[in-house]
Amino acid sequence: MMSQTMTVVIPAYNEETAIGPCLDAILAQSRIPDEIIVVDNNSTDATLSVLAGYGAAVTVLHEARQGVQHARNRGFGAATGDIIIRIDADSRLPGTYLQQVEATFADPAIAAATGPVRYYDVIMPGLVARMDALIRGIWALRRSRRLDWVFGANMAIRRPAWHAVAGLLCSGEQTHEDVDLGIHLHHGGFSVCYDPRMVAATSARRIRADYASFRHYLKMTERGYADHSSAASLRRARITNRCILAAYPILRTLHESHRRRQGSPLAAARKNPMAGV
Repeated sequence: MMSQTMTVVIPAYNEETAIGPCLDAILAQSRIPDEIIVVDNNSTDATLSVLAGYGAAVTVLHEARQGVQHARNRGFGAATGDIIIRIDADSRLPGTYLQQVEATFADPAIAAATGPVRYYDVIMPGLVARMDALIRGIWALRRSRRLDWVFGANMAIRRPAWHAVAGLLCSGEQTHEDVDLGIHLHHGGFSVCYDPRMVAATSARRIRADYASFRHYLKMTERGYADHSSAASLRRARITNRCILAAYPILRTLHESHRRRQGSPLAAARKNPMAGV
């Protein structure tokens, strides 16, 4: 089979401390991507200065409409790779990640794929990773390659599949853009798979939010399924969110304990990435 080209797309808003390690991990891959696109979404910090240091290795685009959904769309629309990988600016990919994505997409029937994550800024990361993998494995149970979800911090999609659904996607601020994409791929009849070998590392910084804000963030998943999908998917989202909320005090403690060990300040979490605030 002919080798497939790969583009990595990273939406970024005020990511001066995270974007450098993210790009360094991409450039250290055993399989270097053919294109790296960072979409700056009106950053007011030193994000653009950091990006300038990478020169021609990174294509920097700008999206004036605030919100990760708009930044993602800008990057995906400009991507030239056969496979588009989408991660967050605080992701740090293991060295063989892109090699694994390439292996996953060796099957021409797969239109999109997603996988689990490891959180690098919590104590007992192995335990938290197993919890994450368990939840995502349950979500993938019995669906094989017909998932109605992808995870924005760790996903890949064939460019033709993206263009087939791009015009159907929602742009509102109350539904997660990755959930919305997964729903529309599912409704479009595309094969979306969960590959447990496609593991990415990312930050647990969302847990920094206060309980009410974190609850609102989780319930955006429920809104997506309520607006578009089946009662079974909505029920699955509600049960999952209640389990995560029950574990919120423990997860926040694991994250804050790691922060204290590292001697780093506890920065405020964004409440809604769809609105960029």
